[in-house]
Amino acid sequence: MVVLYADVSGSTRLYEKFGDTIACADIHVCIDLLTEIVEKYEGKKIKTIGDEIMCSFNRPDKAVQAAMQMHLALRDASEAGRFQSGELHIKIGWHYGSGVYRKDDIIGEAPTLAQQVICMAKRDEILTTQKSIDELPPMIKCTANFIDRIEAEDGSGDIDVYAVPWDEDDSEATVVVGTATHEISGELAHSALILRYKDQQFEMNPHKTHCHIGRGEDNELVVYGDFTSRHHGEIYYRHGRFHLCDMSTNGTGVIHEGDNFVRLHREEKILSGSGTICFGGEPGTDPQAAVEYECIEAVN
Repeated sequence: MVVLYADVSGSTRLYEKFGDTIACADIHVCIDLLTEIVEKYEGKKIKTIGDEIMCSFNRPDKAVQAAMQMHLALRDASEAGRFQSGELHIKIGWHYGSGVYRKDDIIGEAPTLAQQVICMAKRDEILTTQKSIDELPPMIKCTANFIDRIEAEDGSGDIDVYAVPWDEDDSEATVVVGTATHEISGELAHSALILRYKDQQFEMNPHKTHCHIGRGEDNELVVYGDFTSRHHGEIYYRHGRFHLCDMSTNGTGVIHEGDNFVRLHREEKILSGSGTICFGGEPGTDPQAAVEYECIEAVN
């Protein structure tokens, strides 16, 4: 069987910014929309856990088709103005494996690894495992990008995690392969990352692992550059390192401690030391897009 989790991204911020009434209403609309898609692709909603749904499918191809459609449907619903808060995003994790129904729940390998995978997912991502990828049609299988190798929480050993693209832009992205250690190229892992932009300061650490950046007010760090996209990019913490991920049209530039300007376009880069990140233009031509960063090394 397949167990799939779909979770509303940034729900805590949604409640804080818009209040309980609007947040609850929007999440209710979202859950109803996701449930319709699950049923359309011959799946079954098992339960709702706050802003997350757990569902099951008999076939992996139906599960991945439903996952893709969930993202597309939410994007369309956001553009159509169905959410009072403006727009909603989700992240999805799923796994094909053994499982046993128990009342309104499923126990076993499938839900355990699906839950582990969704905890790794970022906003707008679909993550799954090698075992699941192997069951997909070749035309979908060949588009999957390797993300990381992790130790399975069910004690079955290491599992490879993959991202499945769901729109045309995703297929152009370059993914940096993670490692299973906390050191990369002999450098110390980091305990924190400080981002400074005008009068804003945002600190990331192993407990605050994601920061979305862009012009949109729903980002954790709002940047008002001339060429900054609404959802321009993201920085996330994984295996002791902070990864900068560009998701924009105009790209993201990085100057590391006075080095040459390097531009990313739908690519990722591991941050180190300190420097400047320019979300859109370049520091000299678009200073409003420049964010200073500083990586704090962990004390061994």
